[in-house]
Amino acid sequence: MLASDKVDAIITCKLASHCLCGGEIQLKEDTQRHQVYELPEIKLHVTEYQWEKGCCVKCRRSQTACLPEGVTFGMTGPKLTGFMSHLISRYHLSRRELRDFLKEHFNFTLSLGTVFNKQKIVNAALEAPVLELLGTVKESPFVNMDETGHCRDGRKEWMWGFISSTVAFFSVATSRGKKALKLLMGDFKNIVISDRYAAYNCFDSAHRQICWAHLKRDFTRVSEKKEGVVSRIGRNLLCCEAELFKVWHEFKQNKINRDELLRQVDPLRRRVGELLEQGSYTDPALKIARFCKNLLEDFNALWTFLTLEEIEPTNNHAERSLRPLVIWRKKYFGTRSNYGSEFVARSASIIMTCKLQSKNCFEFLSLVLKHHFSNSTAPPLFAIG
Repeated sequence: MLASDKVDAIITCKLASHCLCGGEIQLKEDTQRHQVYELPEIKLHVTEYQWEKGCCVKCRRSQTACLPEGVTFGMTGPKLTGFMSHLISRYHLSRRELRDFLKEHFNFTLSLGTVFNKQKIVNAALEAPVLELLGTVKESPFVNMDETGHCRDGRKEWMWGFISSTVAFFSVATSRGKKALKLLMGDFKNIVISDRYAAYNCFDSAHRQICWAHLKRDFTRVSEKKEGVVSRIGRNLLCCEAELFKVWHEFKQNKINRDELLRQVDPLRRRVGELLEQGSYTDPALKIARFCKNLLEDFNALWTFLTLEEIEPTNNHAERSLRPLVIWRKKYFGTRSNYGSEFVARSASIIMTCKLQSKNCFEFLSLVLKHHFSNSTAPPLFAIG
């Protein structure tokens, strides 16, 4: 419970002076506490600005007073504008649902066109802060990378995600290829954690960690092949993967140290290499040979997590960060304009970064809009709170 000095009101519930038996009740020094949370009366704060008007007695030119600095010519202030945007981007309300919500809870009516216009304002205000996030991501010692489909007016596009331990950056691109990846992260020189998708081969194998969760799926497919030799290799690789994660979880739970981790994984590493070597000599028509050869070429990238701190053997961090965007896509089926795609990516970047840093996204969004309306530069997210 909250401390008594933190609550808004204290009501003392009095005892009767006498018991039912007729005896007098003697009060104890301590009391029993019970706290009830309740919504206050919800009402928008409306400010009317009245401009003085006049005329110059000399030149006869009409004069009108100016609005105070930071006050927008629009009908919503920075907090309400940010709140509307947050309900759409973070809580996935449709624009019509947002309009109904504002009408029901605030008795505030506005058109769908106004909702669209407010989104454009938020999109413009987030441009600079999100670009700063991209620069911060590139300075990180390691970055989880992943991509997922995005529909743009019926056309297939891609949502790229680049997530460090404290910062997330998302961007919609027309391509899933190396060209789009290099345009966004081509100058990144540290550790890349990703799946085996070919576009990530533009990064040096010595600076990569290939996701073992994706490898488990690949090994499972190999184990389900009809050819006995191939199936056996797949099952053995799955056994190695299961043993690897068993040791890794013991390390994460501080049951063993890193030296013991390396000692126990070393025979598994040799065994995986032997199995991939065997698979590379199978019939090329079975495709297992090419799969094994490709893994052998990037073999060292399977084990980066063993020697570098904070590197995980999976790309789950990126997968979890992209999941809200996947849910959004399934609900809204994509975007129909460039600004719409930008709004989705920029909002997701701010929301996920605030989550990673345990900061209040709505407060940051309101601050960004306040500076935007004042034509000033908002402080970077790392400087907030």
